[in-house]
Amino acid sequence: MSKLKILEHEDIILKLDRIAWQIAEEFHREKEIIVLGIQERGSAIAELIHQKLVSICSGKISIAHLHIDKDQALESSVEIVPNLKLASKAVVIVDDVLNSGITMAAVFKRVLEEKPRYVKVAVLANRDHKSFPIHPDFVGISLATTVMEHISLVKEDNKMAVYLV
Repeated sequence: MSKLKILEHEDIILKLDRIAWQIAEEFHREKEIIVLGIQERGSAIAELIHQKLVSICSGKISIAHLHIDKDQALESSVEIVPNLKLASKAVVIVDDVLNSGITMAAVFKRVLEEKPRYVKVAVLANRDHKSFPIHPDFVGISLATTVMEHISLVKEDNKMAVYLV
């Protein structure tokens, strides 16, 4: 199986900084922005976006993590940790890669139960061939892939890289 490195750590940081600035611009009138990271890799990306938002925004920037069984996303419950109040807030759901859209659809269902004012999606990498009509609002990189190709975020020696596999 061949791996092609698409993004190196420095590229990822630049793309996440750009996403944070786009989020800040989109929600500059909001009193609070809540960043929700999906599982481990999405939460790692969310943490970096959160750090940048804290440094550039004057409002409150909160972060929480979404726990879901990605293998059984539609049947799984979604837990928000810590359990923040999302009602009437600007919410940004963050993941590393938007693949089929199934996990994101399940997360959307849970988040919408809280009645947020806005829900936007930020992903480091977006790929084609989704099963659900989920389209990210903030994207680091979009790749046209074949059905057999996958995108993965890998942590190597405390640095991240994105590969096409």
